[in-house]
Amino acid sequence: MIPPLLMSAIVYSSLLAMLCIGYTLTYITSKIPNFAHGTYAGIGIYISYTITNTLGLNPYLSCPFGFIIGGLVGVAIYSIVVKTLKNMGGGAVVLTISTLAIQIVMNALINIYATFLRLRSGNWAYMFFLKMHDFKLFGYQGIIYISAVLCVLIVVLLHFFLNKTKMGVAMRCTSEDPQLAEIMGINAERMQMLSWFITGGIATLAGTLFPLWFECSPTTGDRLINACMAGSLLGGINNIYGAIIGAAIIGMAEIFGTTGLMYLVGTGVGEYRYVIPLVAVIAVLLVQPEGVPWLVNKIKASREENKQDD
Repeated sequence: MIPPLLMSAIVYSSLLAMLCIGYTLTYITSKIPNFAHGTYAGIGIYISYTITNTLGLNPYLSCPFGFIIGGLVGVAIYSIVVKTLKNMGGGAVVLTISTLAIQIVMNALINIYATFLRLRSGNWAYMFFLKMHDFKLFGYQGIIYISAVLCVLIVVLLHFFLNKTKMGVAMRCTSEDPQLAEIMGINAERMQMLSWFITGGIATLAGTLFPLWFECSPTTGDRLINACMAGSLLGGINNIYGAIIGAAIIGMAEIFGTTGLMYLVGTGVGEYRYVIPLVAVIAVLLVQPEGVPWLVNKIKASREENKQDD
């Protein structure tokens, strides 16, 4: 039997990895940290709630809807806010602050929608689970399998897209040097919009699965940005594959760390579980801002030195 705590860590780390991949991809292509990235997950949470509790459909049907809606929200944010500020000469600081403003607005809209659901249908839409709507396989909740498989599938598809397709290569070229990409005939604006569509879609898709295991509320998405940033920084902010490792470490640390502190200090400390990713962010920035890639490069350099000595 898999311990429930380990199951929570697996589900959380898998969904967090999906968020971190999107966050890192946004930073690579736009060169700004998107503080509204966690709110995509909040949108996904309430898409799942609407599909399941309001329409009475299977909760996994919210996945494709979440990806499309989240992608369109990402395109809207880029087209209306980011692109406009760039054309007006706004730098990285201005763009970063704008994502904070977007996060506030999106969170307010999610709260308004939760209130609307309560008044319209009478269902409580603030602190809720959707576990009872999930299927079971071999005695375990379906989300345990779906979250892990979906995370791996996204990584494989994204790797294939970025390395094996013309559009993916064009996106990579645009992220490295937009002006050179334009000279080579690549539509940089279109590639940017595609990037924001993909990142918004993946993050919202992850959000649709959160209620199937964790208790959710209108502020859940905002709180996830702490862990999302920590995982991306730990994995190397410019490394999509490192984000997976960073998310796994942060996810496990948050679940097991919170449980350990609750056992030692008391259950009240569970309310502060989101402090663990913040501590991890500070530690990474102070000790080694490059994160996991620095350690990998160190190991490779050490092996090469050993080979030369031999």
